[in-house]
Amino acid sequence: MSSIITYCPTCGLVLDPAPDPAHGGVCPQCSPVPLVPHSVSEEQAPLWGVGTGFFVWIASVALTIGLPIVFAVAYVVVRMLQTGQPPSLPTMMEDRGFILVTVGSTLPAHLLILLICWLVVTSRGRRPFWRTLGWEWYPQFKWVHAVGLAFLMLGVAIVFQKLLPHRETDFEKILMRGYSVRVMIAVLAVMTAPLVEEIVYRGVLYGGIERAHGKSAAVVVATFLFALVHVQQYWGSVATLATIFLLSLVLTMLRAWTGKLLPCVATHLVFNGIQAAGLLLTPDKAINSQPDQAALMLIWRILGLEGMGP
Repeated sequence: MSSIITYCPTCGLVLDPAPDPAHGGVCPQCSPVPLVPHSVSEEQAPLWGVGTGFFVWIASVALTIGLPIVFAVAYVVVRMLQTGQPPSLPTMMEDRGFILVTVGSTLPAHLLILLICWLVVTSRGRRPFWRTLGWEWYPQFKWVHAVGLAFLMLGVAIVFQKLLPHRETDFEKILMRGYSVRVMIAVLAVMTAPLVEEIVYRGVLYGGIERAHGKSAAVVVATFLFALVHVQQYWGSVATLATIFLLSLVLTMLRAWTGKLLPCVATHLVFNGIQAAGLLLTPDKAINSQPDQAALMLIWRILGLEGMGP
């Protein structure tokens, strides 16, 4: 007769002895989920650890940086074949097609990152993806709280823009390349970035570190690494970097408090979505003169708070 092991289907924790069904039969570390007995003969896939979490993070950074370079090189080669001479770097930076290709390459990068995360989280299909990540609401945090928290962070971002030093960033230069570029950035910021970034940072990376070293270490590392990868993009603007750090800290603390990923994705989505709408609704003249503040100031005016600005 084979022995029986009881484990939690959400976090993968082996429970020995099995909890008494009369007391609910649930894992003490997770929300109430019925425990499923499996015989020891069945292969039990352990959850990923710290090393795997860092591997996923490194892979996400490599794809986010590397794939645009590949697409950019391919575009330059095509241009050389068309014109018979290599284009100069200043010429390429003014070429809207070049900008669209490099920015658009973020989409296949995000899809590849999602594939890697799926392979890790499910152990190649042996675990449920969404449930393992914690894709559910927390009882004290729903959509309305995500919206409120996002608007609160945007309010702080406006204060940062008014009080902290700022210099034109590479991202702002891209925004000034035309409306079509801003549309593509807005679509990516809403459709893929919140989901992919939260799965990588507050899902896989945070989860691996928390299981090995606890919540405090997971909060510190995930917060720092998320902010770090945005430094080059927003270098020169202390205000924007402060906003990114605030966003990262709030979302990671939200993950630690709720134990769920869905609240983080929802808050990040609303935060990005409001700014994306601002980018699309702001006139070109405002974007070209103050791209760092135009979208936020438009939101400020829509809320009827322009008279309260510093």
